[in-house]
Amino acid sequence: MKRSKAAPDLDHPRYEQTGGGRKRLRRLVFVEPVEEPEAGYWSTTRHPLPSLFLVAPIVLAYEFGVIWLGGGESTALRTGADAWLRQSLAAIGLTDHWLLPLALFLALCGWQALRPGDWKFSPLVVAGMVVESLILAVALVGVSRLVDMGFDLMERSPPPAALFQAGPPAVDGDTARLIGYLGAGVYEEAIFRLLLVPAMFYGLKLLQAPQVMAAALAASGSALLFSLAHHAGNPAETFTWFAFVFRWMAGVFFAWVFILRGFGIAVGAHTAYDVLVGWVGWGG
Repeated sequence: MKRSKAAPDLDHPRYEQTGGGRKRLRRLVFVEPVEEPEAGYWSTTRHPLPSLFLVAPIVLAYEFGVIWLGGGESTALRTGADAWLRQSLAAIGLTDHWLLPLALFLALCGWQALRPGDWKFSPLVVAGMVVESLILAVALVGVSRLVDMGFDLMERSPPPAALFQAGPPAVDGDTARLIGYLGAGVYEEAIFRLLLVPAMFYGLKLLQAPQVMAAALAASGSALLFSLAHHAGNPAETFTWFAFVFRWMAGVFFAWVFILRGFGIAVGAHTAYDVLVGWVGWGG
C-alpha cells in the first residue's frame, strides 16, 4: 500500500536554507492580510458617507436660504415635510433651528460607523452621483408626461411643480421657490425613504414576509403615504387623480432608487426634479 506524503515540517532545517521559502510561506499564510479590492462606483454610492457629501450642501443651502430670506419669520418658508417635523419637535420643547440638519448628519455618520471599512472614496464618486441624479430626474419628467397623456381623457392638469409641498409657498419669488424645492428634496426623502421604507420593510420581515415581497410592499406603501400626504394638512392641495397617481408612481420610483442606489442619489434626483419642473419650468 502506497504511503501518503506527510505535510512538510516548516521548522525542519532544510526549510531554513531554501532562500527564504519558509519565511515567505509563513508571511503569506499567517501574517500578511489579503487586501480586499476597492468597492466600485455602483456599490460605493450606496454607502452613507458619499450620500452625506452629496446631501450636506443641499441642506446647508436650504437652511441658510431660509434664514436669509425669512429672518425672524423663517418658519413661513419651511416646506411641508420640514414644517411637520419641526412642529412635532416643538411639541416636546425642541425648537433649535439646527436640530433637524444635525440629526440627519449624525444619523448618516452613525450609519457609516457601522461600516468601518468604507470610509474612503474618490471625489469623482460624488460627481458621478450628481450626474446620475440629473439623469433620473429627467427620466421622471418623461414619466410625468406619459402619465399626463394617459389622463387626457379623464382630466387635464399640469405635472406637479413639487412632489410634496403642503400648500403654496408663503413667500413669493423665484429664490424663495428654489429654496423650498431644496428643502423638499432632502426632508421628504428623509421621512418617506430613509425612515419609512426600512421601518415598513423590517416590520414586514417580522411578520415572516419574503424579502422581495417585503421590499416591494415597503416601496409601494411608503409611496402611497407620500402621495396622500400632499393632500393632507391645512392648507392642502386640491385632489386630482393625475397628481395623486403620479406622486404615488414617483414615490415608488424614489423608493427603489433609495433601495438600489442609496439615499444620496434619491435626494439628488428628487431635488433635481423639483427644480427642473417647478423652477426651470420643464412642466410647462
